[in-house]
Amino acid sequence: MIVSVCKLFLILPSRSLKDKRRIVRSLTEKVASRFRISVSEVESNDVPAAAVIGMSSVSSESRHANSIIDRAIEFIQAERPDIEMMDVERETLTGF
Repeated sequence: MIVSVCKLFLILPSRSLKDKRRIVRSLTEKVASRFRISVSEVESNDVPAAAVIGMSSVSSESRHANSIIDRAIEFIQAERPDIEMMDVERETLTGF
């Protein structure tokens, strides 16, 4: 079993926590349903203009797990060009 995990550090075009929640909820639901991966806000919950999104993919092949995460990142950039991606941290776990 291969697990590919990713943390995205995002700058959002929001001025309130209500705007942020709307943006993050919409984005995480779209990514989760389209790519069938786990997606959640994992840090910076109380910062209106920033979000940290965690994503994970499980597969029997490393290439496939990483490819799904790559496509999810590309989708976020294409879907919401107004969101600035500051940093991306990735790791692939093997040997379970």
